[in-house]
Amino acid sequence: QKETVCVTGASGFIGSWLVMRLLERGYFVRATVRDPGNLKKVQHLLDLPNAKTQLTLWKADLSDEGSYDDAINGCDGVFHIATPMDFESKDPEDEVIKPTVNG
Repeated sequence: QKETVCVTGASGFIGSWLVMRLLERGYFVRATVRDPGNLKKVQHLLDLPNAKTQLTLWKADLSDEGSYDDAINGCDGVFHIATPMDFESKDPEDEVIKPTVNG
């Protein structure tokens, strides 16, 4: 049996591509997204080959400390792709870069 991995920011371009490749290789993937119920944002993940048996969506948000804990717990590996998106930030260092690095 393949390992279980977590991909943060799974609904974004890079995260989605990574999820697809991991599923192709037989991994069980825990994909974190801001709103698993928003099909407009996650349907492309649910439609991936092997998603029905190897993919689970987990609600998590970088601004909510501890929200990734359950998704990551018990995983063999984590791909931290999530990043806050604020194109109008007055202080990108504190509002975008630090939260991305600190998770």
